Amino acid sequence: MSNEAKAVKDQVNRCSKCGSCREVCPVFIEMNSEPWVARARVQLASAALEHQVDFSHRYKEIMESCLLCKACVAHCPNGVRVDKLVLWARQEAVKRQGLAFIKKVLLHNVLRYNYRLDLMAKILAAYQATGVRLTPKDNLLPHFRTVPFRRLWHPRELKQPSLVVAYFTGCMTQYVYHQTGRAVLHVLEENNVQVVLPEQWCCGMPALAAGDLQTARALAERNVESLTKAGVDYIITDCASCGEMLKGYGQLLGNDMARKFSGIVKDVSFFLVHTIGFRHPDKKVPLVVTYHDPCHLKRGQGTWAEPRKILAGIPGLTLVEMAESDRCCGSAGSFGFTHYDLSMKILQRKVENIRATGAQAVATGCPSCRLQIEYGLKKADISVPVVHTVELLSRAYGLGMEGEAGLIKGDKSSLKGV
Repeated sequence: MSNEAKAVKDQVNRCSKCGSCREVCPVFIEMNSEPWVARARVQLASAALEHQVDFSHRYKEIMESCLLCKACVAHCPNGVRVDKLVLWARQEAVKRQGLAFIKKVLLHNVLRYNYRLDLMAKILAAYQATGVRLTPKDNLLPHFRTVPFRRLWHPRELKQPSLVVAYFTGCMTQYVYHQTGRAVLHVLEENNVQVVLPEQWCCGMPALAAGDLQTARALAERNVESLTKAGVDYIITDCASCGEMLKGYGQLLGNDMARKFSGIVKDVSFFLVHTIGFRHPDKKVPLVVTYHDPCHLKRGQGTWAEPRKILAGIPGLTLVEMAESDRCCGSAGSFGFTHYDLSMKILQRKVENIRATGAQAVATGCPSCRLQIEYGLKKADISVPVVHTVELLSRAYGLGMEGEAGLIKGDKSSLKGV
């Protein structure tokens, strides 16, 4: 038995079938049927390990319905890593049956190449500009930019920076939320941190989640090589999913360079609070804000207090906690497209929790969550903007009020009108 098979068997054997996962699994809570809960997926993974399943449509349906939100992992008394078992089970299905055609095209022929991602974003932006919507799912698509973030930013050299960091923008900041990228640069510069933007590729999370280990590793190798060459003190992320993925490169690739790389990856909120002790701003941001905990930030990286400390340090801002702030919003990358109805049911609970706070804005640390929550609020006719935590801090530092050194002028912030 291989080491991988032994690790899978060890996780399977830890499960006592107690059913604690039933209390917290967002999918099971909505489906209310045993196949859709974590312990059932554990048993299905066990059957796959023993070659007792044929990787049927039903098998893939059950495994692909997992959000990878880690709620079951955090709640499990035996510490079963259900998320890792699900990923392994998806990889086994791909090994035996390959990827579905559309997934193969996107992961092998688009995701691996920046110029093709650039082109796809342009095409989608042009489609959106027509105003045509072929299905309700089209409204889940973000507003794509015609030019990627990396082509718009011109770095500003700091005279005596305290640290030098590489900013890993991730695909969503690169092609959608430029305002988050502007805010990250502004906030870091305000704290005397030199930012560099080395060549980089998708973090590989979409490939890993789809069971495409080959593409995930290929992207990881490129990023490790490129960002290591930059010779920086830290690698900063603004995306919960990217951050968790980059921190997992050491295990994914299994070499010293990757492990060293993963050791210097920091979420921007963690970096601001613990690494540099961010300068508290003096400009008021008079808003009532509630905060959504991304699954891959709180449970994936153990970062949940830090965004709240940043918000608490902004003059004039009032933080109101929503109920179940760490409950998955139902996004999970492409889950909202592949499981639209189920995703919307999970999202509805999040929207109602936000509504109950009476907040004027929602802050979060994951662009995928942001997109999902924006969609849910708009669908419910709730006019509340969703922003990244650093956008609020950047506003308190004066972005859009005073000079915008090192930033692109004229790019509209998501906080306009707030």
